[in-house]
Amino acid sequence: MHGVILYHLRQFAVERFGPDAWENAQVAAGLEGQVYVPVRLYPDSDLETLLATLEEETGLQRDDFLEAFGKWVIPPLINMYRALIPRHWNARDFLLNVEEQVHQKVVRLKDPQARPPRIDVRELAPGVLDIGYRSHRDMSALALGAVHGVAGYFGEQAEVMEDAAGDGLRRFVVRLAPAPAQRKASLSAV
Repeated sequence: MHGVILYHLRQFAVERFGPDAWENAQVAAGLEGQVYVPVRLYPDSDLETLLATLEEETGLQRDDFLEAFGKWVIPPLINMYRALIPRHWNARDFLLNVEEQVHQKVVRLKDPQARPPRIDVRELAPGVLDIGYRSHRDMSALALGAVHGVAGYFGEQAEVMEDAAGDGLRRFVVRLAPAPAQRKASLSAV
């Protein structure tokens, strides 16, 4: 597991639930005092154990926790890797290009042998995207949260029109639209 995820997981847990939640989860996971840095790799088991203990600590189900984390983590990740993202992109552009232009580059820079999730995105109609997430890890809820996080980062919202899972693949069909506040601002500018 890439340290950038674990590093931000700690920040998310502390921000949302307080420092005790993270410390208690680390102790319960047998990872007391472990510090995660973005530039290192860690065993996948660290993430899984921490998720299980954070589920107990926060009362959130694993998928609810991952979805909230996925939404939260996008702004810091985009800011961290901003040099890879053209300034003119919107949520649609980002999602259509995330796999080849961002995700694979970042992951492969840190570990050429990594087996990252595969994110396939295609546009079905203007603003309607079919997003397929395939991984050996069960983290599709994080991907769904990330879609909402991407939309929010670019001042948009993502409406999930379809959500299906099977055979290690989770597929979302989402409609992107300006966020309500953005719509009002656009109308008042006319």
